[in-house]
Amino acid sequence: MYKRLTRYLLVILTAAPFLLSAQDSLRRHKLDASFDIYTHHLWRGAANGTSVSLQPSVEYSYGNFSAGVWGAWSIDGSYTELDLYAAYSRGSFNVTLYDYFCPVNPVKEFEFFEIRQGTTRHTFDLNVAYARPEKHPFGLLVATMIYGDDINPETGDNYYSTYIEPSFHFRLLKSDMKLVSGFTPVKSYYADRFAFVNTGLSASRIVKLARKVNIPAILKLAYNPYADKFHFSFGITL
Repeated sequence: MYKRLTRYLLVILTAAPFLLSAQDSLRRHKLDASFDIYTHHLWRGAANGTSVSLQPSVEYSYGNFSAGVWGAWSIDGSYTELDLYAAYSRGSFNVTLYDYFCPVNPVKEFEFFEIRQGTTRHTFDLNVAYARPEKHPFGLLVATMIYGDDINPETGDNYYSTYIEPSFHFRLLKSDMKLVSGFTPVKSYYADRFAFVNTGLSASRIVKLARKVNIPAILKLAYNPYADKFHFSFGITL
């Protein structure tokens, strides 16, 4: 009996590191889903659509890698978007490749699998972001459209439109605040010259509705100096 018990203990002790390693590996696999509702969909100084925007998303992550799908649909049918993305983070840097798919509205044909240059409604946008909130409040985003629906009508070639957004993060009134001042350095999708296209402030916080009901909320104020347009949006995450 004693020898049998000893063998059992030896087997368990031998297998334990492998079992713990497998459990730890499984824990690193994550699948998250969310559903946002915004009064308007704002993106880099522009308002997309003319009504409330419903924005579901699903993301898979493992270690430093993540990938997901995100959508936006204006309830009046004025704007539709379906995006895929893959990202890798290392230290203070995050590199993300987005595939923006923005069909013409009202959507009559599903053109998701049309990727030919000049006819596709896809745009591939490579983003490199830097942030180190534990050290300082400054951040930087550099994004370049590398293929797709980003055509210079004069040449028929890609603009390679680039958007650069310095940001400043701080806390105020129990909210996470973010100041941005985004610009395009050359003629591009965003403007026909160097121009600031997205300046503004966002504030996000957790709103407590009941003892166990908390809802993330965000308020966005944006001004596009190039287009001389002001935008406002309020959103919640369910």
